[in-house]
This record gives sequence, structure tokens and C-alpha cells, in this order.
Amino acid sequence: MNKLLNQSIEIKKVLPATLIVFSGLAILLFFSSYIAIFSLAVTSYIAFIIVYSHQNTKALFSKPVNPVRNIFFYFVLNWVVSMSVALTLNNVFGWHLRGNAVNDKPGLALLIILPIMIMGEELFSMYFLSVFSSKFKLWIASCLSAVVFGLIHFTTYYNGDIFKTLIHILLIQGSARLIFNRAAIKSNSIWTSWIIHLLFDFSSILVVLITQLIK
Repeated sequence: MNKLLNQSIEIKKVLPATLIVFSGLAILLFFSSYIAIFSLAVTSYIAFIIVYSHQNTKALFSKPVNPVRNIFFYFVLNWVVSMSVALTLNNVFGWHLRGNAVNDKPGLALLIILPIMIMGEELFSMYFLSVFSSKFKLWIASCLSAVVFGLIHFTTYYNGDIFKTLIHILLIQGSARLIFNRAAIKSNSIWTSWIIHLLFDFSSILVVLITQLIK
């Protein structure tokens, strides 16, 4: 995967590719259909092919380096960071953070849909990470991709206050993206960040279900 980072790319390819990515995002955010489930994954993959070629895009799915260790470490790290930020915003600042409505009433279909949609988010994020890395140092590119990743969650977590929602998504979703990016880079594969992201989302749903049962 890392062979796609810090590479010189052609702007004339990036512009149409990015438009395609955002078209997939628009379908995901504003249309309720089976197409929306696949839209971000498909358009992001197409964007990679346009910018980097089909052969080079395959490098995204290379065999992970030290997968078990990296998955365990970054999964735990993401939980610690996410909980720390959420507790600080809730208990220290007294903010009411809106949760993901999907987690409140998960259905069996989610077990099939979520892995596909998470892969879409990973391809989307890796696309921007790779594009930004062509112009900036890798840590800056990772931060920029984290901002983009956070912002696409605005409508999901909007609680009626624009400022608080922005802080929420940039600190929680943004920091999660930094961790996912690091995991992918460390293991040289998108599979690692996808697994961590998927495990985190499933475990979050499990926590919600357990909490509801206790109540």
C-alpha cells in the first residue's frame, strides 16, 4: 500500500477522480437505496485506478505486516482515545453528543451492509491520504485526510449546534482516522485499517445493545 504514498501524480487525473469520489459520497449521504451501500467503495476504487492505474491500486490490498499485533494495538488505542474525548466533552464541558442512529436499532442486515460501507470509508480516506501525500509530508497528509473524514460525518452527528458538532467529529472521528491511517501505513495494507474500523464499529454497537439490556 505504501508504494502509493508520496508519489508524484497528475492533477488532470486527480480532479475528475475526486469528482467521482464525491459523487459516490453524495449518493451515500442523500439517497436511500441499495446503490448507496456500494457507492463510496466503488467510486473511491475507480478514483484510485484513474490516478494510480489498476495495477498499482492492487497494492492497497497487499498482505499486512504483523496484522495481529497492529490490529490489537490500534483497536485498543482507538477505544481509549475515543472514550477519553467523549467523556471529556460530555462530563467536563457538559456537551450533549449525538450518537450514530444506526447503533441504536441495529438489524441483521447491518452485519452484511457495514463491512461494505466501512471498506468504502477506508478507500475514500486512503484516496485522500495518498493524494495529499503527493504534495505534503505524510503526517500532514494524514491530518488533512482526518479532517475530510471527520467532516463527512457531520450530518450523522449533527446535534443542532454547528460548532459543537464540528468539534465532536474532528476530535472523535478525526482522531480515529489518524489511528486508522497509522495502522494501515504501519502494516502496509488497507486490510488492517478496515478490520480495526469494522471491529470498532461492531464493538460500539455491542456496547449500545448491552447498555439497553441493562436499562
